[in-house]
Amino acid sequence: MYELKVTVKKVLGECTATPAMKPGDYFTVSDGDIRIPEGGYICIWALQSLMPLITPKEREILENRDEDWMWRVHHVQCPDPDGGVIFKIERAGKVDKDTKSSPEDQTVVKADEEHDRETCEGVLKNLRVEVEAVRGKCTSRMKPGDRFMLRSGRLYIPPDRHFCLYALQATRPLLPAKQRVLQDGDWMKEECRVICPDPAGNVILRIDRME
Repeated sequence: MYELKVTVKKVLGECTATPAMKPGDYFTVSDGDIRIPEGGYICIWALQSLMPLITPKEREILENRDEDWMWRVHHVQCPDPDGGVIFKIERAGKVDKDTKSSPEDQTVVKADEEHDRETCEGVLKNLRVEVEAVRGKCTSRMKPGDRFMLRSGRLYIPPDRHFCLYALQATRPLLPAKQRVLQDGDWMKEECRVICPDPAGNVILRIDRME
């Protein structure tokens, strides 16, 4: 498998993320885990467009070049027609699975918890998505307490931590609704747990509003 670096190459229009994404912003993917540099973020709507290419790009493409288009596709555009944010997906080297680690940094966690107390931005609620339990064997080495934050349309992962790309994808359909006011009787109002798609891992994720 290959490690990927996904970088903003151009902004042809006006990015509506706040703050806006700019050329040079990037994140990496390694063995199914997404990592974002300290202080950085990725627009969750742009991530949705990138996801279909990330999985095959991590792997060897065995088909002949005249039989598969994936080898020549390196750029993805965000879904906002006014934004025109162009990302480039590049291979940054092969993954050494023997050295994959799960760093522990209590200082970072404490600082992030302080940041979680920020107030909501506009009418959208800030969300925290956290691993509540691991009922099997997670191949991404996720553990209780691992989390990401969604503030407006921006996704943040604590520095030096990771979050499984496939677990993140499982939460995606619920996030826009959980950010907004829900009427009484709406099942989404009480539903806050999602299970990752890997039946061997059975990682339980909890979505909480950061009031």
